[in-house]
Amino acid sequence: MLAQLMADLQKMPGGAGFLKKQEAKQKTKERSSRPPRSGAAGGESRKNPERATRRQTRSMVGSEDPKTPKEEELELSLEEELLEVRRAPQRRGAPRPNQCKPHMIRPVEDITEDEIQLVADNMTEKVYNRVTGSTCHQCRQKTVDTKTCCRSEDCRGIQGQFCGPCLRNRYGEDVKKALRDPEWKCPPCRGICNCSFCRQRDGRCPTGILFPLAQYHGFSDVHSYLSRWGTTHKVLFDNVWRFQVAD
Repeated sequence: MLAQLMADLQKMPGGAGFLKKQEAKQKTKERSSRPPRSGAAGGESRKNPERATRRQTRSMVGSEDPKTPKEEELELSLEEELLEVRRAPQRRGAPRPNQCKPHMIRPVEDITEDEIQLVADNMTEKVYNRVTGSTCHQCRQKTVDTKTCCRSEDCRGIQGQFCGPCLRNRYGEDVKKALRDPEWKCPPCRGICNCSFCRQRDGRCPTGILFPLAQYHGFSDVHSYLSRWGTTHKVLFDNVWRFQVAD
């Protein structure tokens, strides 16, 4: 039947040309559907190696072979470790020695009379200067008046610097006598410092402006007042401060 139809088409005018066109179309389809030759099979390199394969995307992951349970467990453990490393808080360690101002022990012979005269007797004599001034450990003010110099080797930074009013009102000592004493140690090195920073570090409440109250009770300085009434007032202050911090 098919042979008869083909014979009839060839006899028709223009039928032979129609058949040739159909055969040419069939050959082009076969060529286009033929799989690409691989470089290993033919021994020839590809003319465009950049288009050898498509980029691997997330949408194509499902077409890959399923992973084994061990591989999935390993990937999960690695992801958890990475998350722990990223979420780990950065703890601030102890300050490095080179970050603190080095403590220099000045002998008594180096203290001049001009420096002794620059010791402030009251707060009105203190002149603030952030460039050439020195900082008092108690009041944290940077002024040009002469401060104390701790002769302890364990002292560090500005810990041993106290101005005249602070050393007299808070500890009952004189800066001029401390500068002439080769064995003088600062209150922090003796463990009696009552500044707000040292007291908070030890878990105690700041005393604030306690000097007028100490004078009212007949004491010459804050340290004597706290030492005398330490068993009552100090415990009361600490309990009130802890209650305020807890709130």
